[in-house]
Amino acid sequence: MASENVLTVTGSVTFRERIAVPPGAVATVKLVDTEGEVLAATAIEALGVPAEFVLRVDPEFVSAPDDLLIWAALRTDVGVWGTTDLVPVEGESTTVLLTKIDD
Repeated sequence: MASENVLTVTGSVTFRERIAVPPGAVATVKLVDTEGEVLAATAIEALGVPAEFVLRVDPEFVSAPDDLLIWAALRTDVGVWGTTDLVPVEGESTTVLLTKIDD
């Protein structure tokens, strides 16, 4: 999860629905601490699911590296999927299961 000068968090976002991800879908992923402070964020073109992400943050900004959380959303022309709860960062790679938010 960490290198010498940069804390790196990797993972993927996915959902259960069996539909193709439409062109132009964008996944937004944020790394937050337990106080809700956003430490890093990325927006990636999601060509399908799972969509892989990498977040990097200066470890000086991370007071509790074992208590990091992920918020994510996937926006498409056919709807939005997102996290209903913050997801704990676990191990080498965190899988974030998204829930349909709107139609």
